[in-house]
Amino acid sequence: MTLAAPEVPLRREATPGWWPWVRLVLALPLLVLPLLFLLPPLMRLPVYEVTAGKITARSVAARTVIPAGTPVTEQAVQLSGKIVGSTTSGYTVGRFATAQGGTVQVYADGTQGTRALVFATQPEATVLTPADPQALLRTWRAGETAEFRPARAAASGPVDFLLSLMLVPLAALLFSRPQIRYTREGDELVVRTARSVTRLPRTAQAHLTRDSLGFRLFGTAMPDYYTGTFTMSGGNVQAAATHSRPGEAVLVTHAGKRYYLTPEDPQALAEWFRG
Repeated sequence: MTLAAPEVPLRREATPGWWPWVRLVLALPLLVLPLLFLLPPLMRLPVYEVTAGKITARSVAARTVIPAGTPVTEQAVQLSGKIVGSTTSGYTVGRFATAQGGTVQVYADGTQGTRALVFATQPEATVLTPADPQALLRTWRAGETAEFRPARAAASGPVDFLLSLMLVPLAALLFSRPQIRYTREGDELVVRTARSVTRLPRTAQAHLTRDSLGFRLFGTAMPDYYTGTFTMSGGNVQAAATHSRPGEAVLVTHAGKRYYLTPEDPQALAEWFRG
């Protein structure tokens, strides 16, 4: 039977009351961004709702109401740049600059240079690209009710999928409880984090420090989990710590790097290295 390696107890940091709120604020963009890619095809947006003599153009985050009698022309519109909005496949919505030098509100499918309906709304014109422009105009002017959409439907492309996929590890890190472990395995202290395993030989130099961790340069800094490169007096350190201000920590120097460790008994760990 193989005995488990002796584990070194860690100095735990209490989770502050504000951390769940910070985690929620950080996580919301990670949840909202994939929705912005998925909602247009699921909701079949943009859409043009004609009712009671007015047109309501809708996207995921905006809508524009075009009153009855608004002057309208049918013309080719060339967009020159996005100011704010989206240009994904079949879903070109938002505020755009035009090749003629003005700005417009756009609810379109992204087909450049084709004829579009340009309504003289204020303060900016509104551009729609219905699949059947004349049918929309007839319905609007007759005061009838109908729903119209662009000819090309919105679709999520491979780039959208990859961007959404990249957010999964970040969301998992925020909502999980990553752990740090120190175990003594023979003449080595093995330091494990969620993404790395570091082996520190017993012959490495170790001494106690009362300095706290400084600013994070690279890595993760969350309650009870500090990993990566941090600033500290005397130079940067590689942290694998469960506390940013432990009162006393162990600095281990090995292969030209300094490692910041926060065992429950710093004196005992420092003596283990010296022994």
